[in-house]
Amino acid sequence: MPPQNAGSAGVTNTGAPVPGVTPPPLPDPEPVKPREPVAAPPPVSPPVKEFKSQNQSEEYYSIKASVFNALIEAIDLTQLAGMDQEMAREEIRDVVTEIISLKNVVMTIAEQEDLLEDICNDVLGYGPLEPLLSRDDIADIMVNGADKCFIEVNGLVEQVNVKFRDNSHLMNICQRIVSMVGRRVDESSPICDARLLDGSRVNVIAPPLAIDGPTLTIRKFKKDKLTLEKLVEFGSISPAGATILEIIGRVRCNILISGGTGSGKTTLLNCLTGFIDQDERIITCEDSAELQLQQPHTVRLETRPPNIEGEGEITMRDLVKNCLRMRPERIIVGEV
Repeated sequence: MPPQNAGSAGVTNTGAPVPGVTPPPLPDPEPVKPREPVAAPPPVSPPVKEFKSQNQSEEYYSIKASVFNALIEAIDLTQLAGMDQEMAREEIRDVVTEIISLKNVVMTIAEQEDLLEDICNDVLGYGPLEPLLSRDDIADIMVNGADKCFIEVNGLVEQVNVKFRDNSHLMNICQRIVSMVGRRVDESSPICDARLLDGSRVNVIAPPLAIDGPTLTIRKFKKDKLTLEKLVEFGSISPAGATILEIIGRVRCNILISGGTGSGKTTLLNCLTGFIDQDERIITCEDSAELQLQQPHTVRLETRPPNIEGEGEITMRDLVKNCLRMRPERIIVGEV
């Protein structure tokens, strides 16, 4: 019986070749095209956050510089140092208002008020940093030269539109900050650690070490002291871990806390000090004081850099050595 439905391709419907019939050649396979690489999306520049009076045009900053220079020529700034803060501000505002009128500067009422406040901050305060220092949600302020400023809020770093007139203006603000605690920063002593009056920690590194201009870093003082219970609530530590740390803090164990920059070493140490009895004598040794002990019998010590002649330095080793002669029950060393 002949095979059923023999195909023209020379095979039966069962797939076997038909005798005497040559199947046609198969077509050449199409060459495989190489996969085109997927282009990476272009990098997205971080947004520059603008707030309060910092959302200003270049024209505003130009007017501010002109008015400030006229102010310097009109009054003796050294006389303001002996005046009450509010009286000095009123004096500056009156003179600046007159300068604006004489120069026929065209500004809105809001811009003029911002200008008055900015110049008062430049003369009496911390300049463009004042709005940042007044915000409780900012943890760190980082200034990289006159025109770049970053802040950390809720663990995220973002750039803000805060500018200084130039690097000299920024350097003057840095010198004003450190001079309030008896420190200095200049070309001969270009690195300085200090603190603000509210306890915020400050680091300044100046040219020639800082190539692109003075660099200022401020770790702000937190008004609300955290506790281990809060750290457990935030998920930073387990309840069992908090219990162990509480026991360690109460029984006077020797404790070493280590971690990366901004990882919470000082925060944890502050939490542990809450378990120290009120009647214990505590002595702290720090490069710049930032611990927030609540016990009444506390002595705070701070290191001191050398003076301009290279003399008078008090190191951490000197402080710890002296602590042993002060009848301490607890010695807390900030950094080693």
